[in-house]
Amino acid sequence: MKRETTTIILVTFSLMLLGLLMVYSVCAVRGDYSTVNRNIIYAMIGTISMFVASRFDYRHFQDKFIFRSLVLISLFTLVAVLIIGHKVDGGQRWLNLGFTRFQPSELAKFTLIILMAVKLTQNHDDVKTFTKGFLPPMLLAGLFTGLVLLERDLGNPAMMISITFIMMFVAGIRLRYLLISTFPVIAGIIALIYTAPHRISRITAFIDPFKDVEKTGWQLVQSLSAFAQGGVYGTGIGAGEQKLGYLPAAHTDFIFAIVGEELGLIGTLSVLALYAILGIAAFRIAMYAQDRFGSLLAIGIAGLITLQSVFMMAVTTGLLPTKGLPLPLISYGGTALIIMMTLIGILVNIGVQSPEPEPQKRGLISAV
Repeated sequence: MKRETTTIILVTFSLMLLGLLMVYSVCAVRGDYSTVNRNIIYAMIGTISMFVASRFDYRHFQDKFIFRSLVLISLFTLVAVLIIGHKVDGGQRWLNLGFTRFQPSELAKFTLIILMAVKLTQNHDDVKTFTKGFLPPMLLAGLFTGLVLLERDLGNPAMMISITFIMMFVAGIRLRYLLISTFPVIAGIIALIYTAPHRISRITAFIDPFKDVEKTGWQLVQSLSAFAQGGVYGTGIGAGEQKLGYLPAAHTDFIFAIVGEELGLIGTLSVLALYAILGIAAFRIAMYAQDRFGSLLAIGIAGLITLQSVFMMAVTTGLLPTKGLPLPLISYGGTALIIMMTLIGILVNIGVQSPEPEPQKRGLISAV
């Protein structure tokens, strides 16, 4: 899968470099060069992590010591953040390490993908049964998502459950089990929304952001304004106005709006195309992986990249309610960037060890 892995590497660095440029554009105008410098350091660490992961045989993640250690470390940090975590806007989601902050929920997504791939591979012979095939991965996913929910974070748990469902479906879990389990999940999400005033305000702002422009609808209105000002060709790198204190979270959750303002419709469609190419190449690696574990691991990584990128682009354009998640490889955020680069490194390793597909079966990737 040389073509697919090469494509993934090129697209990954294209998106990461765009992210570095956009974060610089947002932060430099405020004189916040410390954030710019940290982002460059995170990108360098992420690059090293990606290289190491691409050279590490992905099958070693099946070793009991490795995946159990990952699970224990992840669970420890998820519990620790609830006790001594750093609070921001009501959410307790970061551990202050002194020199930087660490977000355990990002590690939890990484660990859950590996754990699901391990368990679904181990239970392959019983995958159609309820007690051995369906229940164990659901309980494990529930443990991780439940701890993240306690951080007052709904976006990451929703993403984690979605990836779990995708991996379980691909593994061969009976569809009726998955469909039935969606009802309590949806009911739980609705309950969590209606028991939190700030989540209700996000829903009302999503329905009509112009009803309360000065408060609940402010962020989405400013985001839409950024796209409108960008037009087709954009205002130019560094010439955007929304980053001048108008658009909250301009360098993190809503960085796609800055891309729209400064690079215009052409820039946003280019980013969309890059994510599409990355997703297609990743799913093809999952299709042609040399073993079941590699296929499930690749599908989990591909699903995370695709779902989270589509979700955040939809949020900034008003197609989904506002939720704080990073746009993969572009948004500022050390933990998110390093974890994502590591996952892509694992994906590359799976691709390198996969057999080359027959030329007539290459399909869409042949045009990349």
